[in-house]
Amino acid sequence: MSPDIDKLTINTSDERGQWKQLLKAASDYHYDMSGQFEPENPEEDKEDMATVAKIHRAWGRAIMDSVNLIEMWEVEEDIITVDMTPPPKPVNITPEEEEE
Repeated sequence: MSPDIDKLTINTSDERGQWKQLLKAASDYHYDMSGQFEPENPEEDKEDMATVAKIHRAWGRAIMDSVNLIEMWEVEEDIITVDMTPPPKPVNITPEEEEE
């Protein structure tokens, strides 16, 4: 089950570009694969490779649709950073009782 998302954002234009580049490469891959499975003569396609080619083209188109959705994403003004330095060790500030 997917969560309800009211707002989908990315933090920088660079992030948007990276997503687009990654997905564009995946789409290109599937279009290339469709060409490899496309039979030279559809009437002699005993293994039904034309269907495999169509599936790869459909995946390529679906991935390109996601690239178009990324174009619509808002870019947040604030860049989220994570500080990975460990917190300081606690210091005992309670006064020591003197021994009598």
